[in-house]
Amino acid sequence: MKKSTAITLFKKPGVILLLVFLAVLAALLMTVHINRPHSYWVSYVTPSPDGRTLTAKLMFSGRKADGTFCEQVRGVEINESTSQVTVNIQVFDTCMPLFSWGRITTTDIGYPFDIDLRLRTPLAGRAVVDKESGHPINIAQPIR
Repeated sequence: MKKSTAITLFKKPGVILLLVFLAVLAALLMTVHINRPHSYWVSYVTPSPDGRTLTAKLMFSGRKADGTFCEQVRGVEINESTSQVTVNIQVFDTCMPLFSWGRITTTDIGYPFDIDLRLRTPLAGRAVVDKESGHPINIAQPIR
């Protein structure tokens, strides 16, 4: 009687090493953090006097040696309706590695960065809402 080919295959050291390697690789890939753009929470916006531009103040962390920020705005999405303006700002951290295991956090937050959000029509009393969370964004009164 012939032994099963699958049972014989698992007795070879090379096959066992390959299976262990693949299991370890799968475990690493399941725990990897991929650095990609993320939605940035805006705490408040300031409308321009004509209401057509909202200035969002973002608070970025570290700066590079050349004075530029580690964070970069990679995308802005503005959706307007008759009752609200929905905002989504995508930020990417260029100082973080592309792949890492675990989260890397920085503690030197506090560099203000303004971004202008141009509207098709004036704000005119509409609510401003964060797209990701659905929470309202405070509207500060413009300084005149």
